[in-house]
Amino acid sequence: MTLHVALAVSALAASVVLFFSAVARPLAVLSVVASGLEVAMALGFLQLHVVRVPLGLVLGLALAIPGLVAWLRASSKPAVSAAAIVAFAGVLQVFVSLNGRI
Repeated sequence: MTLHVALAVSALAASVVLFFSAVARPLAVLSVVASGLEVAMALGFLQLHVVRVPLGLVLGLALAIPGLVAWLRASSKPAVSAAAIVAFAGVLQVFVSLNGRI
């Protein structure tokens, strides 16, 4: 298992926890869809190509923004942890898609 697959699976699991904690359900649905697409692409089940916008940037923002909003709204420990994981995965993906070096 590569780091990309592990990060995508952890973002998917955290997104599902956010969805069931009902902190910000519409934003959690967006993060579940984005992380589900990430897992499908990381495992090779799905190939998506966008012409002018890097797909990693779009999916990263679709994880980072709902994760940050849910983290600000959450009050229970599982919701805060899940939101932090989703936000971290999204920010890391945005950073890498903008050609950042780690």
